Amino acid sequence: MLSQGKVNRISKFDREKLDAPITVRVVFQKTGNLQYFSHLDLQRTWQRVLVRASIPMWYTQGFNPHSKITFGVPLPVGSEGLEEMVDLRIDRRITPAEIKAQLNAELTSEMQVSEVYIPTTAFSDIAWGTYQMTVKTPGDPVDNAAAINAIFAPDAQPIIMTKRSKSGDKEVNILPMIHSVKAVAADGLIKIRATLRAGNTENLNPEYLIKAMRDQLGILPEDGNTEEVWYRILRIGFHDEKGVEVGKWFR
Repeated sequence: MLSQGKVNRISKFDREKLDAPITVRVVFQKTGNLQYFSHLDLQRTWQRVLVRASIPMWYTQGFNPHSKITFGVPLPVGSEGLEEMVDLRIDRRITPAEIKAQLNAELTSEMQVSEVYIPTTAFSDIAWGTYQMTVKTPGDPVDNAAAINAIFAPDAQPIIMTKRSKSGDKEVNILPMIHSVKAVAADGLIKIRATLRAGNTENLNPEYLIKAMRDQLGILPEDGNTEEVWYRILRIGFHDEKGVEVGKWFR
């Protein structure tokens, strides 16, 4: 259901034209049922929302004009995200506060904008994504957490999996694509913080960690009761190549 906030939307052509188009970065969450949206679904949704929200987008010239929209690292289907990003190219004067208010008035509670600003860095600076994973599975959470930390330790045995790419399927060791994994037991659950490759040249879907837990540890049996066996994956931020948390630095 769309948000029902009343926002004064000014027509694009009633706004002052900029001397040159500028890029603004929009930070938004993608949670709840929207975790099942594909990246293509997300792109189509934003195209419609931007029109409804009267955001003064810049359009290419020619026979098939289109707006300039660039997303950050795509979020895997089945994962939620708190700091997803999209860059918009605009050609009329509008404040970040206006963009945020007008977008949120057209978005659902599962996809709300938290920040809008002028970026000074590129999405290509992203090298790692940090995920918070919550796991409910049979067995002792303390023992399971220790076993998870052991199989994903830097000196652990290689974890060979079939990874799909544009060039086809290939067998790869996913350990080099893992910066760190830390699992702890809390309130009968297993809480995992994992930092994984998340860039243009190399990307590790967090579902590969789930598969490794199933294959090597018997955690999260697929035939288990859904109340007793479940997991949630939430992307909470990004890191640069050195593993330093990006956060506000990514402006």
